[in-house]
Order: sequence, then C-alpha cells, then structure tokens
Amino acid sequence: MGGPFWKRRPLKGEKMKIKEGKLFLFLKRGGEKVKRFLTSKKGRLILLGGGVLFILFGGFLAFSFRRVYRQGKELSFLLQETKNALKARDLSLLKKQLEATEVSLEELTKEYRLFGWMKFVPVIKEYYLDGQRGILAIQEGVAAGKIVVEAVEPYQDFLGLGEKTGGGEQTTKDRIEFLVTTLDSLKPKLDLLEKKLSRIEDLTAKIDPYRYPEEIKGKKIREKLILGKEQIKEIALLFREGKPLLEKMPYLLGKDETRKYLLIFQNDGELRPTGGFWTAYGILAVDNGKITPLVSEDMYALDKRFNSSIPAPEPIKKYLKNVYYWHLRDMNLSPDFRLSLEQFLPLYQKVAREKKVDGVVAVDTQVLVSLLKVLGRVGVPGWGNFSADPDKRCFGAPQVVCQLEFLADKPLTEIKENRKGFIGPIMHSILANAMGAPRSQIPALAQAFFDNLSSKHLLFYFPDEKLQKAIEKLGYGGRIKDFSEDYFHLNDANFGGAKSNLFITQEVVHEYKVLPDGRIKKKVIVKYQNTAPASDCNLERGNLCLNGLYRDWFRFYLPEGSQFEKLVGSEPKAKVYRELGKTVVEGFFGDRFPLYPKGISKVSLEYILPFKKKKHFSLLIQKQPGKKTVKHIIRVNGKTQKEIEVNGDIIAEVNLP
Repeated sequence: MGGPFWKRRPLKGEKMKIKEGKLFLFLKRGGEKVKRFLTSKKGRLILLGGGVLFILFGGFLAFSFRRVYRQGKELSFLLQETKNALKARDLSLLKKQLEATEVSLEELTKEYRLFGWMKFVPVIKEYYLDGQRGILAIQEGVAAGKIVVEAVEPYQDFLGLGEKTGGGEQTTKDRIEFLVTTLDSLKPKLDLLEKKLSRIEDLTAKIDPYRYPEEIKGKKIREKLILGKEQIKEIALLFREGKPLLEKMPYLLGKDETRKYLLIFQNDGELRPTGGFWTAYGILAVDNGKITPLVSEDMYALDKRFNSSIPAPEPIKKYLKNVYYWHLRDMNLSPDFRLSLEQFLPLYQKVAREKKVDGVVAVDTQVLVSLLKVLGRVGVPGWGNFSADPDKRCFGAPQVVCQLEFLADKPLTEIKENRKGFIGPIMHSILANAMGAPRSQIPALAQAFFDNLSSKHLLFYFPDEKLQKAIEKLGYGGRIKDFSEDYFHLNDANFGGAKSNLFITQEVVHEYKVLPDGRIKKKVIVKYQNTAPASDCNLERGNLCLNGLYRDWFRFYLPEGSQFEKLVGSEPKAKVYRELGKTVVEGFFGDRFPLYPKGISKVSLEYILPFKKKKHFSLLIQKQPGKKTVKHIIRVNGKTQKEIEVNGDIIAEVNLP
C-alpha cells in the first residue's frame, strides 16, 4: 500500500468525503481496516492533534510572513530615501539614512531567521537562499556606503556637500593644497571598498532571475532582477578599472613633480570625427594642483611650422576641397579618439615647443558654456569677457561660442598674430574662477564636469597605459567599444558648411523587422535639420559666416558581419568595409544636394543583422563626441517601442514578437 495513508498520495480510485460527521477514506482494498482506525478514539485524537498543529503552524507562517513583509517594505522605503539623499548630494542626510537602513536590516535579518528551516526543503530552499543573499548584499552595500561617506567627509566643504566643517570660506590655494596633500590617505578606503563591491557582486551573481515570474500584480519582477544584477556588475567593474585613476590623482595633480597637459580645442560648430575641428591648442602645467598656461596657440601656426608633405587621405582628397596634404589640424579622422591621437602626437612632437606631455585633454564649446552657466560672466585678460547668455549676432548661440567664432574667423582689416590662441587663457580664467567659486556653486560645477564627461564633450588620453586603461573603462577616452549584440554609431564630419553644426539637429529611427527565415532586417533613417537662417557670408562686408551649405562625410558603424543592402541619401555609391571590429557603411552628401539653412536632409540605410531572431537583445548606441542630444526612436514591425534622448553612450533593450 506504500505506507500509512497520511504519508502518501491517494491511489487511483481513492476519494475523500465527509459522511455523517465522520471522515472516511474509501479504498478498493483494505477499506475496513482504515475505517476502524479512523472511527477509533486514538485515530480521532491523532486527526484532531494534526489539525490543531496544522492551524498553529499556518498561523505562525502567516504571522511571520506579515512581519517580514512589513519589515521589507520599511527597508525598501529607507533604501529609496537613501537614493534620494545621494541624488541630492546631502552628505549629512545620506549618513543618517545609511544608519537607519542598517537598523532596519538588523530587524529584517532577525525576522528572516525564523524561516531558516526552509533551506532544508527541496525547491523552496533556493528562494530562501536568494532572500538571504539579497539581505547580505544590501548589508555589504550599506557598509560600502559608509566607507564612501567616511572617505568623502573630509572634503565635504571642498565639494560643497552637507554642513560646513570650518569657519569662513576657504581660498583657492587652501582648497588645492588640502586636496593634493590628503588624496594619498584614500588608498586604504579604496581597497576596502573594492572588497565590499566584489562581495556584493558574488552574492547577487548566485541569484537566478529566471526562477521568478516576469511580473506579479503588474509589477515587473524578473526584469528588475536582471537589470539590478547588470548594474551591480557594471559598478563593480567600473570601480575596479577606475581605481588606478583615483590612486594616481596626486600624481596627475603634480604633487611630486610638475605635470604638463596638452589641451586641444575641438570646435563642435564644425563637427569632425572625434568631436570638432582642431582649431587651437595649449599646454597647461599643473604643480601641486596649481594650473599655469605655458603655451596657447592657433593650430594653423603649428601647421605652418610642420609644413606637411604627407599626401591627404582619400576622404580629405575627395570631399575637403582644395586640400592636398594631411595637416595636423585634420588628423582626427578616426572616430576613435586614441587612434587619432596616436597618429597626431608623434608628428606634433616634431614641431612642438613643449614636446613631452603627461596627458591630452580635448574640450569643445559645450564645456565652456556649461561652466559659464554656473560661474556667470568671466573676464579673460587680452581677450575680453565671456558668458553663456544668448547672442543675437549668432542666432541665439551662447555668447562665448559666438565671441570665439568672431575671434577665430571674422575677417579683420589688420592681421592679429595668433588670433586663435585663446584656448589657454580662457581655460585658465575659467578654471581659476571655478576653483575660487563660492561654496554654493561647487555642486553645480561638479555636476557640469561629470555631465561633460558622460556626454563626451570632455575627452582624455594618457601615454601611461595603466591610466589610459582606467580612462577607457570609465568611458571617458572616446573609444569605439566592443559589443556582442546590436551596435550603432553614426559619425559625421563637416567637410564644408561653415559652423552649421551649431544649428543642426538629428533624429534617428531604428526599424526592426523579422524575416520568415528568422533573420532580422534593420532600417535606419537619419533626419538632419538645420534650424537657423543662412549667414551673410560676404567677406568684403566683414561678416561672420556661421551657417551655410552643409557638406557631410558620414559613416555608420554596425555590428561586424552585418549584411549591407541599401543606402539612400548618399551622392556617391556606398562604400562598405571593416574597421575597429565593425562593419562600416560610408557615404557623403553636399556637392549636389547640400543641407540648406532652414532645410532638412535624410539618409536611410538597410541591412541584415549578423544574428537571428532573439526575443530580447540589447542595442548599444555610441554618441559621437561634440554632438548635442540626439533623439533615437526604436520601432518593431512598424510600432514604436521606445523613444530615447541620447546624450552619451546608452544601452537600450529591444523586444521582438
């Protein structure tokens, strides 16, 4: 019979029913024996005791679940408040929230221990262990948060966080000296923080999101678990890879020896592959955090000394009119910032006044605008005043952008030597004003700095391979990235159109369609729109030619192995090749059909992705440095799935039917 009836499932043909207040189990065989047991005093007592125990255990479970649920909700609320304090950069509030979260976690841990028996129950034990891992991961996260607070606390006045720690405003000199002399003390905290992040990563790696339903009561569960795991993994990786940069900060700030940095000004009004036309450069010396401009010069003056005899590469020869040699100012042809610099630097050093540099920093006009929005008007000796206010002379472009264009390009009756040598003095003046800014402005300045990094208006390159690797992992090196699924990067180069990129906006549509054989066909439509009227480009009248007929050399970087089908909107036939681990489709418009001021141009590309249908996959969109925010629309089978404002590298999820 397979043992007592209460220890096994009913056999085929068995059934349970209530008859005259008594419980009977009817069997095909042996029914009388069981019937006698159930009607006996002993049987009734056993059934009654079992029922009472079942009710008590069920009540205990329900009570315990309610307590854990209530404690979990409280913890969830505290974690959200902690995130809000972090977002607000309120150090003192963050500290309090971390302490409150720690207390709530202790209570939740006590309540959760009541379910310890679950780890011995098959199937259920995995869910119990996941909960345990989650609690431990949060505990490690709180501990990591406290380490960060402790590390940052000495700099809270310097960074404009929380309450002031000292009396009166610190001077620029005080701030710099304090920063340079104390950064070495952060190293032990960085080591401890790395261990905490690795522990969190290990714990969450053991949680399988696919054990859980996609959603419960309309709330997405599985997707949040997948996203949370990916974010934790990414944060841990970024910290590990970026740690050498943090450890090297005293070195970079010139603590033991003066460091020299090459500063390149990329004019994003005249867009080029790495972010803008290289119009000027400077050398900045950093000694114990103090910045001094050593050289500030027009890039044309550098080219005059270089006197290039290098034949122009094919794109310049074909599309950049009347240019026959490859000048230093045009050497940022690769969309990969590092590769462009490795082409440029050896040749630059042949004619440079300061040959050895410890790093390269590229900035465009957006960096100047964002800092001036916080600082207000800044005076630069010998060059005038600069601000972020709209300037009517340049169709409402910021005054600093307009004024730099006047200095660099407006025809003058008398030749001013080194007229584009403004980059060193203006950056020095802005940095000096930033370092001496009142404490109330420092959070906004810090935000502007990080926004410029993430949106690629500020790029770095270091000859030191360890530092360079850290910069690249953080995403601040302007590199073309490897990616295993769908990938998209559109790179535009203004090869004749004045400074029209100041007024050009873009919109990109990604259309996916699944073919009968499971292949994924993709169509990309790019709309270029010039929003401003034409400039008066009559040189005899001495006007500034900002907005003219736009000529564009463009390249689509796609997943390697993509099968090209059609390109519409390019004047020459599409050129397809492999570069930087991508399939590249190259085209050009502007000789016969330029983009006119107040006009619209469109380019469309069709191709087959190198992988077959997946229900879900990721699309990495890499923004070109120097570009403003670009709207990307994702459509599947004609239906819009999402719209994204792209102002940096971003990963979007695509769902196929």
